[in-house]
This record gives sequence, structure tokens and C-alpha cells, in this order.
Amino acid sequence: MKYLKPILLAILFCCSLYSQINVNIIKIIDLPTEISNKEFQPTNLSVSTTGYYILDNINRQVAFLSNDNDIVFAGGYGIDNDAFIDPIEILSSQLQVWIVDGTENRLIEFDHNLNYLRTIEFDPIYPEFSGIDDWGNMLLLSEQEQMIFKTNPQIVNFDNFIDLSIWNDLYGCITDMYIASDGTLGILTNCNKFIYLFNRLGKLENKFQVEITDSKYLIKLSNEWFLLNTDGQIISIRYNEKVNLPIEQFILDVAQMDGNLYILFLDKIWVVNVAME
Repeated sequence: MKYLKPILLAILFCCSLYSQINVNIIKIIDLPTEISNKEFQPTNLSVSTTGYYILDNINRQVAFLSNDNDIVFAGGYGIDNDAFIDPIEILSSQLQVWIVDGTENRLIEFDHNLNYLRTIEFDPIYPEFSGIDDWGNMLLLSEQEQMIFKTNPQIVNFDNFIDLSIWNDLYGCITDMYIASDGTLGILTNCNKFIYLFNRLGKLENKFQVEITDSKYLIKLSNEWFLLNTDGQIISIRYNEKVNLPIEQFILDVAQMDGNLYILFLDKIWVVNVAME
């Protein structure tokens, strides 16, 4: 028995040493011209079982591309109920869709076909990042308040969830926040090159320092966390392994569903399986 532990450690070391990222492009979805033309500029992506929700935060519009290739638009300039001023993110869960209107401190809620349902106002926290898990729990990150706020699927009140002021090196340094489908949370910083990983109860579980400085997106695929930059480089946080996707355009946003990576480009969406081997 006394030799078993060293052997197991050697096996684990060997496996981690030779782990590599395996990438398989499953599908390429060409966006219809109504979405890829110059009048609509894709910036954010959310994926659902019903299709793809694409936000244009420049022209303040959102498009829904269904699995049957039907297209629906909502938002835009104006004073209608479905209009928004400063859209920072589009979220979808349980056949509902939300636009997070940052400086207006409100959520615009739609059904899965982008029919307007209601507007939900919250305290002036001016969120910069947001996310939602598979249970419909929504999180908003406010650097001004140094707090992550959380609400339940009914979205009655946003409560204090994680006090970011505990970590002095986070202020003014957050590049991305990602809420995984299982409720775990990751924060990417650009000042000290650290990644903070929290469990679904808001407790810090891991803190990793990374070498790459130009990563923009943080995402969890199955049980592994990855970083991506706009040029298509994927980095495993745990193993620090890297792989480059053969892309010809800059990545505009990323999302996940069923463990697969969805990548938004100007005129297409890639569906990619990414796994450690």
C-alpha cells in the first residue's frame, strides 16, 4: 500500500502532462442576409433549444433565428416597450429571453419568439456583466458597487451574492464573467491575469494565474474551463494547453449548450466540440 500513492501520483502527473485539447467542428450555420447585412451588426449570442438569439448592441436590436430558419426581430430605436438603450447582454433560459439594459438598470423580458412580456427595473447598480444558469437564476456584476447580485427565476428582487471588494485586485480589472449552466461562476481579469472560479453558492473555489493577456472570453464546457481570444486561440485553464481554430474572421461572442461551444462570427455560427484528452 505504501507504494500505491506514489504510483497514483505519477499516473496523474503523466495524464496531466500529456493532456491536450481536442477540437471537432460539428456544424457551420450560415446567417441569413437579414442578420448578416450592414444594417444588423451581430455582437452577442445566446443559444437555446429553440434556436439562436443574436444581439446587435450598436443598433439596439435583437434577432431570433429559429431552428426552422424563421427570423424575428425586436427592439430598435424608439419608445416602444421592447426598445432598449444600452444593451450589454442577451440571456435565455427556460423559453424566455432577457435584454440587460445596463445604464437604464432594467431587464426587457420576451418569450422565446421575442414577443414582449414585461420590463423589470432594478436599483441603479449599472451592471457591466451578466449571466444566467439552467435554473433561471440571473446574476448581474456591478464594478461600481463591487458586488455580484443574484435573483431567482421569478426575478422579484436582486440580492447581494458575492462581495467583490474582498479581492482588491479585481477593481477595474474584470474582462469577462461567465455563469455556467450548473450555476458555477468564473471571472476573468486583465490586470493581474487571474481567473477566479466560484461554486454555485458563491464561494471562491479556485484562483488561476494565466500567461495569455489577450483572452477575451471565459467559458465552461462540460466540466472544463477555457479561455478564447478573438483570433480563435483556445486555452485550457487547468492544463494550460492551447489550440488554434482555423478561422478567417474575428470571434464576436461565444456561448454553450449541451457542452458544445457556439462561436458567433459576422455571417455565421460555428458549433464546436471542445474536450480534453
